[in-house]
Amino acid sequence: MKNKNIFFVFLFLTACATQFTYYSTLKSFISNETFDKAEGIIEENKFKEYGEKNALIYWLDKGIVLHYAGKYEESISAFEKAEKLADELYTKSITEEASTFLISDNERSYAGEDFEKIFINVFQSLNYLLLGKYEDALVEARKVDHKLKTLQVDYGGKNVYKEDAFMRYLTGLLYESQNEFNDAFISYRKSIEEYETNKKIYSFEIPQDLLLRSLKVAKKLGFKEEFDEISSKYKLSYNYRDYKIDNTDGEATIFCYLGFAPYKIDHYIEVTFGEGWMYVGSIQVAGDAQRDVQKARRIARAIRSEEQFLVSFPKFVPSNNKVKYTVVNVYDEKNNKVVSQKTYLAEDIETIAIKNLEDRIAKIRIKAIARAAIKYALSREITAKLTEKSDDTTRWLVKKMVKTAAAATEQADKRSWRTLPKEIQMANLQLKPGVYNFELLFYDKDNNLLQTKNYSNIKINPGKKTFLISRCHL
Repeated sequence: MKNKNIFFVFLFLTACATQFTYYSTLKSFISNETFDKAEGIIEENKFKEYGEKNALIYWLDKGIVLHYAGKYEESISAFEKAEKLADELYTKSITEEASTFLISDNERSYAGEDFEKIFINVFQSLNYLLLGKYEDALVEARKVDHKLKTLQVDYGGKNVYKEDAFMRYLTGLLYESQNEFNDAFISYRKSIEEYETNKKIYSFEIPQDLLLRSLKVAKKLGFKEEFDEISSKYKLSYNYRDYKIDNTDGEATIFCYLGFAPYKIDHYIEVTFGEGWMYVGSIQVAGDAQRDVQKARRIARAIRSEEQFLVSFPKFVPSNNKVKYTVVNVYDEKNNKVVSQKTYLAEDIETIAIKNLEDRIAKIRIKAIARAAIKYALSREITAKLTEKSDDTTRWLVKKMVKTAAAATEQADKRSWRTLPKEIQMANLQLKPGVYNFELLFYDKDNNLLQTKNYSNIKINPGKKTFLISRCHL
């Protein structure tokens, strides 16, 4: 028995260390933009590091790496599989929750965080956008809207992540690209409202381009009242009558993916058995789990309320990202710099991840504490049987080992979509029709240059939008 428990704990700790090494290697490939190696390591580890329980993470990692590599069609296929699997796992978790309550979260198939399932569609929309399939991109945008409305119902309207301002902004760009100005204006107004009101997520300034774009579309639609309201409220100092639109100019919109998303760690607390047992009454169980709870109730009467056990919850912490912002320089065919612009923050994925987990942490705490209390009680019976004819030293040793094994199985579920970017920044440039070369300079918080990227022969057409994606994961 001693050897089995030691071996089990050893395997668990080894698995944690192996996963850390795996993601360090994968992120290194992504940072160096050796995407063929990133794709290769994901495929090599489809059954080893991912396996059946982590199949969703496999498809998420595969989808985003293909997106980074510019293989948009292949990325679409991977994300479609991820979305289908996430839906299946969600349905399964609802139907089996009560009967599998005592099974550790780490032993279940990972079904994804709420925000992760939404970002499948965010990046699908960007995939289609880069392929010029605007209608398909809008379908993905509508899926985001539907999922967020469903979350509001699930959380009773108490969740922080209720709307996605960036996705509304992107939706407006898609509508505007197709000259559907009324729908574009509605999307821009909703985006402005979310950036302005939800400061728990969007603590940064409303993108200036979004405000100016709203004015332009309002002018096109003849919405004088709305134009004046936006101009006055946000101190833009534009007059409706004198505002002119140059339809001969083209636009370049650049999306910059910076850094890596946060990752989860264990957050431990000590709970007395008396306090922990109070949570047991708030859970619903069925099948074998119900029999185990009934057995634990009988054992619990003999356990002192002041005895303590450890409980672990997941907590997101920021990745070690250096990159802070980007400067976009644009040169004409004679190598003259025609414009330079610093990127602005449009989507803070790191904060969304942290706040989304906080939205459901109360439910996680109740479940984890109740399950730990039940297992603590059941471990007493196991210990008693194993030490029935043992001396004091053996009883103490077995008790410690059973407790250690139980703690190892109750580690927090630290799985997440770790290859997402930390944030999405943007730049929007008004340019005369022509062919340009783009230079992107990536800086850290101390204004040290980290990386330079060049994109040549970017064609700008009159009255049209050109979209470009770049990234820096340092």
